Amino acid sequence: MLRRATLTAASLLAVLGASACSPSGATNPPKTTTESASSTAATPKVENPKNLKAVTDACKLLAEEQVARLGGDAGAKPPEGSNSEEYGEPQCKWRNDAFNATIAINTKHGGLAEIQSFIESSDSFKPTQVGGYQGARVDEQSTLCRIELAVADDQSLEVNYFKNAGGTPEMNDPCGFAEKITSEALTNVPGA
Repeated sequence: MLRRATLTAASLLAVLGASACSPSGATNPPKTTTESASSTAATPKVENPKNLKAVTDACKLLAEEQVARLGGDAGAKPPEGSNSEEYGEPQCKWRNDAFNATIAINTKHGGLAEIQSFIESSDSFKPTQVGGYQGARVDEQSTLCRIELAVADDQSLEVNYFKNAGGTPEMNDPCGFAEKITSEALTNVPGA
């Protein structure tokens, strides 16, 4: 948010500075465009928002049957719930022979505007959509990916996926499989 405020302030100063330096009586004022400021202001609202604030145990976002359907029942350890260091909100880790996954709830610094500002300013954020919700693929590598999904104007569901040995061929596409996990978890997030 600080980055957005700084960018807005810098853009405003540039516009004011340009208009102060233009000769009086000029018929065409100089045009200035700030893509990120205009797109941030035009950020659409999340349709059919979910309510992550109602989720107190992130481990309930994936049922045992869902983890099994995802291929995570072999060598599975019990899910480990905790509060994330980054947000101080619920998160849960699943570990098994095929993959590790962490689902984190972000109701303090999440949402569509936040994700879109990162997409515009970082090469490691790529736009995506899961279950009709907009988000980003983050830090995609050969064995890992993070999905940040805006489920409300100010809330995001984050899924970190890391492929271990074995598993199904679809697990070799880390962001594609992280999106599959996100889709499963999304079904357990209550509506707003």
